[in-house]
Amino acid sequence: MPRSYLVATAFAAAVLIAAPARADVTLTPFIGGNFGGSAASPLADAVGDPSRTTFGGSVAVMAGRVFGIEADLGYTPKFFGTGFEIAGVPVEVARSNVLTAMVNLTAGVPLETRDGAGVRPYVVGGLGMVRQQFSVAGGLLNHSVSDLGYTVGGGVMMFFGPNVGLRGDVRHIRAIGGSTVTDLLDLDVGRFNFTRATVGVVFRY
Repeated sequence: MPRSYLVATAFAAAVLIAAPARADVTLTPFIGGNFGGSAASPLADAVGDPSRTTFGGSVAVMAGRVFGIEADLGYTPKFFGTGFEIAGVPVEVARSNVLTAMVNLTAGVPLETRDGAGVRPYVVGGLGMVRQQFSVAGGLLNHSVSDLGYTVGGGVMMFFGPNVGLRGDVRHIRAIGGSTVTDLLDLDVGRFNFTRATVGVVFRY
């Protein structure tokens, strides 16, 4: 985990270093849930709660408030739940987290007043890392893999003034190749993927 967070921090630093003098910089902590794809696999159904809580943050630099680059970090601590049953015997899941770290291109349409209030719909897409970790029965079965992945999506920002607003965001995230937890347990077919829906507070500088 520490190494993964260092990678994500480097992404964010690169975005800020690349910021032109007149660009908007937005910082958005967010919380939400995952659905579809691997988040709705039979394993996820077995442990209940198909919507796994996820949280993270993103930092973006927008040139002219239209085109920009974004670093995004998302973390789901219990992506596959906390336990399930095999033949009526409860099995505890010790670790089942998913971490994503992406660098994206983004484009938006600012519909704002002179004082900065208004809305900004946008689209986003990019590449990065998708890391899965899974451990059950006291470490008897362990699985950890980091794959190249991509994300596509969009959303809308609503600003109440020049510096603070809200963001609603939906993104599809997919690993490119590599094995997955669901492949390992023969519970699903296909590459690891899910859709993430979040809400967050936007701080604009």
